[in-house]
Amino acid sequence: MSGDLDALTRQCLRSLRYPRGRYGSNRAAQLSGVPTRTIQVWRRDKVYVPDFDSAQPVWSYRDLILVRMVAWLRQRGIPPTRAGRYAQKVRERLTAGEDVQRIMATHRTAVFDGELFDPVLGEGFLPYDNLAGLLSVFRFQAQVSDFGRRRLWGPDLITPSEYTFISPMVLGGDPCIRNSRIPTANVHALRQERGLTTSQIVDLYPHLKPEEANDAYDLESRLRGTEPIAA
Repeated sequence: MSGDLDALTRQCLRSLRYPRGRYGSNRAAQLSGVPTRTIQVWRRDKVYVPDFDSAQPVWSYRDLILVRMVAWLRQRGIPPTRAGRYAQKVRERLTAGEDVQRIMATHRTAVFDGELFDPVLGEGFLPYDNLAGLLSVFRFQAQVSDFGRRRLWGPDLITPSEYTFISPMVLGGDPCIRNSRIPTANVHALRQERGLTTSQIVDLYPHLKPEEANDAYDLESRLRGTEPIAA
């Protein structure tokens, strides 16, 4: 499985060069950990313009990561417009096929790979070692306390839980159960809307294991902020 995960990570990082995966605003908020209202305001005010701004759904896989970056920069005290400009710089580099090796920021400025993007440089840099680090720094929780809300959570965008994965190449980038094309959203709907038990869900998918079904359901419940029902 480790080799498969390594291949999946490489695939996801390569896919950041292109607008892959498609998400509506609610799903983008669930996966990024940034509230729906916030990303909609950023889009409206041109703080961050999503890859598919003129189509539906508007958000791409790399948008999920870059809005997290904007939220992280906002936590550093960087104004919204400037944070959005930094995210656009990263997107331009990714589109050009460049690797973003290091991002550092203070409340006043940001540095990408040693290149200063603003003329003022302060103290207290927080480094990203590489692009994979950009993913991992937001792996479990994206704390955006400046929005005046409770602690927010966003999943790992490659392996959001023990038995699930995300690939922008598979089912529009929606979370799926590993080694399958079964969306975790389907498992959640079968439990919440049809009232099926884990064993009944497994009967519908012969290759699915109970622990995988339960993990998919728990992930979706957390993403949606709903209370899981008993199996």
